[in-house]
Amino acid sequence: MPSPPEAVLAPLHAAIARAQAVVEAETEALRRRAGIDLKSFEYRKSQALLDLDRARRSLPSEGLDRRTSEQLGMLRMRLDENMALLSTHMSAVREIADVIAKAMLEADSDGTYSRPGSGCLP
Repeated sequence: MPSPPEAVLAPLHAAIARAQAVVEAETEALRRRAGIDLKSFEYRKSQALLDLDRARRSLPSEGLDRRTSEQLGMLRMRLDENMALLSTHMSAVREIADVIAKAMLEADSDGTYSRPGSGCLP
């Protein structure tokens, strides 16, 4: 089955490149542990997904060429890496939130309902 001509694939190639650039930028910022605006990256990734979807709709139904398949595979690898880093950061945020919540609960308790000998003041 012949692949679509380059002129038809060009918008998809451009959309893949833009999506990969956004994902790589966010991944690098997460690696550097820089203070990043995740909302901005969320918007940019949503826009990239919209661009990819629009470019995909313009393609004929026949299969993709090897170059496009490889680009999509690279994008997938970058997305997997990005997702793993985001997951790690979310776990850290949950742990910090749990520590803060526990400290607030302990500070709020006056010991009225604690058991004798539990280390809390009556």
